[in-house]
Amino acid sequence: MSRLIRDEVLDGMFGKQAGGARKLIEHSLKSFLAMANQREDGLGHLDRPFMGLFPGGVRLTSAATVPALLRTAALLYSSMANLAKLEELDQSDTPLPEEINRRFSTEVRDIVIGLRPEFADYFGRTAQLVQGGQRVRFGFCSPGAVMHFSVLHPARVSASIRDARARLFELQRARELTGIANAALIGAVSRNDDATLDRRQRQAVDVARQEIEAEADAASLRFYPVTSAQEGAERVLQAA
Repeated sequence: MSRLIRDEVLDGMFGKQAGGARKLIEHSLKSFLAMANQREDGLGHLDRPFMGLFPGGVRLTSAATVPALLRTAALLYSSMANLAKLEELDQSDTPLPEEINRRFSTEVRDIVIGLRPEFADYFGRTAQLVQGGQRVRFGFCSPGAVMHFSVLHPARVSASIRDARARLFELQRARELTGIANAALIGAVSRNDDATLDRRQRQAVDVARQEIEAEADAASLRFYPVTSAQEGAERVLQAA
C-alpha cells in the first residue's frame, strides 16, 4: 500500500502537526495490509474504521501494473493524490524519450501534411554530419528550415534534457553543412496549469525548459516550446 496524498496538502491542513498525520496514515496503511493478508475476504467486508480510516469499496479494474492500479484508485477516490509518486514507483512503464518523440513528431507531421501535402517529402530526411558517420534523421528539413522535435517529459526530465541537447548539436552541425539559417528545436512541454502534475514536477519542467532555451541561444539556434502537436505544426508551417 502507498500513501498518495500530497505532502503539501497535509502541511496545509495540519500545519506543524502534519508529520504526525503522515505517520498515522502510513501506520494505518501498513496495518490494513497486514489485516488484508490475514483475512480470506481481504478488506472488502470490513464494516468499521481502523484508526479513523475506512478502506474503500471493492472495485474491478483491468490495470496491468501496480502504478496503473494506484492511478485508478487515486482518480476514483482522491483529488489530493500525488500522481508523481506513481511515476517513481515504476518508471519502466514510461516510454523512452525516443518513443515519445516519435509519437509527437508523427502527430505534427500528420497535421502539417493535412494542410500542406507538398511538405510530405521534407519530413524524416537524413544527413551525414561527420565523415564516415551514420546518417542522422531530422524531423523536418526544407530549403528554408531544418528542425528537430523533442518532448520534455515531466517524469524523465534529465533524460529529456540530454535528448534535447543532442538534437541541438545535430541542428548546429546541419546548419553548418547546409547553410540553412533557420534551425530550430520544437519541444513539447506540459502546460503550467496541468492538473496531473504536482508543484515539484511543474518547477522541474520549467527549469529544464529554461536550460534548453539557454543552450539553444548559446548556439544561435531557436527553441520553440509548445503544449500540443497543433502548436508544433503551426511552428513548422511558419518556418517552412
